[in-house]
Amino acid sequence: MLDMLKEMLPNRFLNAVLFTVDEDVTLLVSSKGKATLQTKKVQECREQNLEHDKQKARLINPANPWWYQLGLTTREGKITADMQHKFKQIYKYAEIVESLIKPMKFDGTVHIADMGAGKGYLTFALHELLTQRLNLAVDIKGVEIRPDLVLKINEIIKADNLKGLEFVESSIEAYHPEKLDVLIALHACNTATDDAIASGIKAGAELIVCAPCCHKQIRQEMERSGKVDAITRYGIFLERQAVMITDTIRALILEYFGYKTQVMEFIEMEHTPKNVLLVGRKTSKNVKEPKILQQIADLKAQYGIGQHYLETILDL
Repeated sequence: MLDMLKEMLPNRFLNAVLFTVDEDVTLLVSSKGKATLQTKKVQECREQNLEHDKQKARLINPANPWWYQLGLTTREGKITADMQHKFKQIYKYAEIVESLIKPMKFDGTVHIADMGAGKGYLTFALHELLTQRLNLAVDIKGVEIRPDLVLKINEIIKADNLKGLEFVESSIEAYHPEKLDVLIALHACNTATDDAIASGIKAGAELIVCAPCCHKQIRQEMERSGKVDAITRYGIFLERQAVMITDTIRALILEYFGYKTQVMEFIEMEHTPKNVLLVGRKTSKNVKEPKILQQIADLKAQYGIGQHYLETILDL
């Protein structure tokens, strides 16, 4: 710092002012290089502020006890080395969800289902974001089929006295909430993503957010059809094409039921290959337009696909 000041004075600047709690000190340098120092006592009362480094208002605070209990941080709230990438994924998810939910208007408590919640990382992030940052009243259900995880997570919720958060033991297709405003399904494997989307559509959810995982159903249909082109003749491209077709049909079906759809990147490919986020926002526009079903039919015919699983469970 001193070396920088010596270089700047008087080569670039001919005066400088230092403000302190008790006095202002002014350094004046003439064109001939003569320096004059002036001091002036301050009249007003100035308080000393030692917080030179401003603390960021973080969407997710790793110092909260549940992150240690979930295994992401140390007792001191420091993210462990092997969880850095996972925490970055969680943080990115929180940023996206905040941008989606913040503009929305809710009448009272926001009812949310996190389908296939697993270990609860993203469910806890959602609860923390909505209650501590957006000050919303929430009723969040983490839907998870493994009883050991449900028991463990509910113990953490109880220990931390987190209101409006609960894990329930259920498969995605068997869970039918009475009221649902927001549906989340991140990395629900294979057709479980379709079960989650169908649940959100049937419940009339205002917002549906999915990060699709496997795409086996469509890939197997493409393979059975025997139809190949310059792309699908290569196995790795067949896989990628099946992914795009699967999620394109999901997006079109959401549009058919009156949702405005958007596909975005969830997180950089270097952190996870499962980086697509499919978002559906419910609108008041006309639904069930025949031209959308025709687009789906044309796409299936091109690649020899009989039926998309989401069509089957929604009786399309």
